[in-house]
Amino acid sequence: MKVEQMINTRGNGAMNQFILTDGERIVFQSYQSTIIEVDNNKMIVKVFPDYNYSRTTGKHRNIFFSDYAGYSLHGLNSLKELEKAMKAGEYHGYKIETVEDIY
Repeated sequence: MKVEQMINTRGNGAMNQFILTDGERIVFQSYQSTIIEVDNNKMIVKVFPDYNYSRTTGKHRNIFFSDYAGYSLHGLNSLKELEKAMKAGEYHGYKIETVEDIY
C-alpha cells in the first residue's frame, strides 16, 4: 500500500490529508478518519460517516474526486452531486455504498 499526502489546489501538501493506494483501490483519509474509498475493479465507491464532517473535509473530499478518484468520478466533486449519487445508489456504473457505522 502506498500512502501520500494530498496536494491542495495551490499545489502544496494538505496537512493531515492522505491518499492511500493499493492497486485499483484508492482511499481518502482525513486525519484518522476514512472519508471515501474507491475500488475501480469492483466499481464501488464507499462513503464513510465523516464525509461531510467540516468545511475543510468537504474541500479536500472534492479535491479527491477531482484529482485522485479517476475521470469517471470527477462529477462527484461537489456535496450536491455526491449526495444525489448516494441517494440513487449509483454513479456512472459505480455502485455508491454509504457506510453507516464503521465500528
